Amino acid sequence: MNMSLKKSLLGAAFAAISLLILSTAAWSKGPGGGMDHDPVRMMAHMSDRLDLTEEQQAQVGELLNASSQDSAADRKRLRELREELRQSQGDFNPEQAQAAADEIGQITSRMVFQAASTQAQVYQLLTPEQRQKMESMMAARAERRGKWRRDGGSKEE
Repeated sequence: MNMSLKKSLLGAAFAAISLLILSTAAWSKGPGGGMDHDPVRMMAHMSDRLDLTEEQQAQVGELLNASSQDSAADRKRLRELREELRQSQGDFNPEQAQAAADEIGQITSRMVFQAASTQAQVYQLLTPEQRQKMESMMAARAERRGKWRRDGGSKEE
């Protein structure tokens, strides 16, 4: 193999490894609060948008608080694992990193299930009109999030 091809391949490999390390470092800092919603804020938003009765507010509030409390230990453990991975960059151990990544996957799965379960329970408390409003709100949110992602993170329209 000629010398310029070797240099090109070596440079490309180095760039790929650097990108991987930078991506992992950014990921290890965790999401921007995506899984750590405030139940009080969520309750106020839902109550305002869906015109919840006092009884619905109490029931939904209980569900949101219970969900938040149930997932508190998981959120704490995720932060610990991400920090562990971030700090392992200088002394990377593949087995430990894989174990941490596997645990992150298990915790994330549990949290996604918890959120879906809570959402289904809240949905059952709503009237047909409130369900329709909620579905419209969620569709609009999904559209906004999809546009934001399609535009490479730009929130401009």
